[in-house]
Amino acid sequence: MQIKQIEENFSISEQIVLEDIKTLSHIGIKTLICNRPESEEANQLNNAEIIKEAESHGIEFVHIPSAGREIPQESLALFVKTRKDCNGKMHAYCRTGARSSIFWGLAQAVDLPSQTVIENAQKVGFDLTGIETQLLAINQISSITTSR
Repeated sequence: MQIKQIEENFSISEQIVLEDIKTLSHIGIKTLICNRPESEEANQLNNAEIIKEAESHGIEFVHIPSAGREIPQESLALFVKTRKDCNGKMHAYCRTGARSSIFWGLAQAVDLPSQTVIENAQKVGFDLTGIETQLLAINQISSITTSR
């Protein structure tokens, strides 16, 4: 597992294996977010196994799946709520980490300019330029609703 620390209390990686949960526990992860649909690939570790191992280390497991790079609005809302409700460090994963970085980026666009979100993602190796239009739209909507 290659952990990419995208902000102080939030990291992202590719698909984890059971042994990675112990590592995540040691670095203080309190919430684990899976952005993969169950059985997306034939050899994918199933969520029941991950949940059992995460619980044995005191880590909450949250499943917010998305098939591909198009993030449904309800899924993004659950991601934002999970981040808001979490008291501690979080780690998200998907097949490569890209999907989880998109979730993160879209959630960040509520409070940060899109260019800042893109730059922060690039610092750890994620390219969010493909969703710049969505980031801009979220940022503009957010600025309109907070100015009222």
